[in-house]
Amino acid sequence: MPDDKESTILGDEITQSLVCPEVKESLLMDVLSRKKLWIVIFYAVIGTGWILGSDLLLFHLFGDIQTTFLGSTLKGLLFVALMSLLLYFLLYRLEYSEKRAQQAEIASELQFFTLPDFFGAIPVIVYVLEGTPVDRRAIWVSHNIEKILHYSVKDVLTDGWWERHLHPDDREQSVIQAEDILRKGGGTHEYRFRHADGSYIFVKDELHQLAASSGTRFIGVWTDISQRYQLEQNAIQYAGQLEQAMFQTVDAVAKLTELRDPYTSGHEKRVGEISAAIAAEMGFDERYQEGLHIAGLLHDIGKIGVPSEILVKPARLSAGEYALVKEHTEFGYQVLRNVDFPWPVADIARQHHERIDGSGYPLGLKGDQITMEARIVAIADVVESMASHRPYRPGLGIDVALAEIESNIGKLYDIDAASACLRLFRDKGYPLT
Repeated sequence: MPDDKESTILGDEITQSLVCPEVKESLLMDVLSRKKLWIVIFYAVIGTGWILGSDLLLFHLFGDIQTTFLGSTLKGLLFVALMSLLLYFLLYRLEYSEKRAQQAEIASELQFFTLPDFFGAIPVIVYVLEGTPVDRRAIWVSHNIEKILHYSVKDVLTDGWWERHLHPDDREQSVIQAEDILRKGGGTHEYRFRHADGSYIFVKDELHQLAASSGTRFIGVWTDISQRYQLEQNAIQYAGQLEQAMFQTVDAVAKLTELRDPYTSGHEKRVGEISAAIAAEMGFDERYQEGLHIAGLLHDIGKIGVPSEILVKPARLSAGEYALVKEHTEFGYQVLRNVDFPWPVADIARQHHERIDGSGYPLGLKGDQITMEARIVAIADVVESMASHRPYRPGLGIDVALAEIESNIGKLYDIDAASACLRLFRDKGYPLT
């Protein structure tokens, strides 16, 4: 980079070259045009004198005017004229090339002179790497790094500077990502980087291979995204609070349902937990498991539409009473269908008594017509209900419940979900609490 004195001199020269460009160009063209004209005239005069002089000498020696003057002289003068025109054209092209070269030089000097000011005015850091993905080094960095991160250019260009200032938790992954990006010829990654004051900022690092570098030189751009990252974190925290509020609301609604049927207290909660555990055993992700937990808590919400004396009746129900109880699936669907859950909670509430062979209710759905979530909740509901106490009978125990699932696997219950349930309780000892 030029020092201050050199920059001032260079700036003055460039400034002078840009003052009144139309006037200076006009004067320059006048001077050069006059030069070309005098050179061509000089050439024409010398050429003409040579032709005439040589022909006069021949005439003096041989005395044949028609041969010497009319033939040789006229051809010679024509040759001089053509060469004069060619010379004028060549001089014009030379002047044009010199002018373009001068303009390019001025533009280059102006760009070089203004480059530091340009980078000083933008909020990103630009740098150049050279070498291989594994053995690389910084060979240039914009001077605004001193303003943005408060590191000197000299420090930045020392070996290992970048790796040393990565956040310890991000270092290994960031180095691997950088090597992968360089191998691909470009890309972007984000990480935490230490400011000179000791704090950490979030950086977006974008690298691109320079076309003329034969694969060994890359240009990179650093952008401070700390503010964006903080906004994202705030949004994530807010979304978490909303989700927590949703879980708490659902739990409260489930407790209200239990107040209508105190003999099945805890049933909804346990069905939700078992459903989520079965989904985990089947390989579904945590988000899917959360949905089943919610659906388990709400699958019997339709019982609020069933008379409480039927729900707490200590004897077996009559056919009419049982028909009323079966309506709870449709009641639950009507309650939940307008709630915008990210999972099919309303459909689960409606379908959790459907069976694979079509013998269930309320719609008599078969096989894949039943959502997978409802097939899982159906098994969890049967296991919890049979193993737990009911007003009209004592609890039958987990072994009897699992025997029911096993004997009707593929007929009443989904094969994959039922198999996962059996593994969960028999092989892994899942506790029914």
